[in-house]
Amino acid sequence: MPFPRSEAPGELGLLEQLCNSARLLYTEDALITAASASAWLRANGVDAGEIKGKEHELLLRLRETVRDHLDGQDRTSELNKLAKVLLAPPRWSAQGEPVLPPKKTGTLDTYLGECLALVFTSGLTGELERLKVCRNPDCRWVFYDRSPAQNSVWCSMDVCGARQKMRTYRSRHAR
Repeated sequence: MPFPRSEAPGELGLLEQLCNSARLLYTEDALITAASASAWLRANGVDAGEIKGKEHELLLRLRETVRDHLDGQDRTSELNKLAKVLLAPPRWSAQGEPVLPPKKTGTLDTYLGECLALVFTSGLTGELERLKVCRNPDCRWVFYDRSPAQNSVWCSMDVCGARQKMRTYRSRHAR
């Protein structure tokens, strides 16, 4: 992680990790090709083999939809479409806990389904509100806001926050 924030706790780390597979500030994207996406998945404990075109598109679609949703954009329609493709109806586990199982049982389908189910369940508990997207449009790094007031807006005050403060200062003092 290029910024001095600790990772999101528990399962939210899965969403943070997926969204941050693209480091936009540095023009790096671990999922840019199907081959690089397969390697990224393996490195992150998801052995889905070599993913193909449609699977790659679905992975990118989920990542960008989740990032946009976390950024406050209305992505309801896309989230519902993804839920229809990735998630089965809610059920209860053998332990009596509610679950949103993946629709298909393949490794990649299970991973994508778990990510989308996590958006849903953490949204219900309010925990999803702590996952934020850096306000710098060139960055959009996803971070977990640990501040008591939950009002952090920059991935890093040393990088994006400082840049924005300098832009504001220069615009006020421009001649």
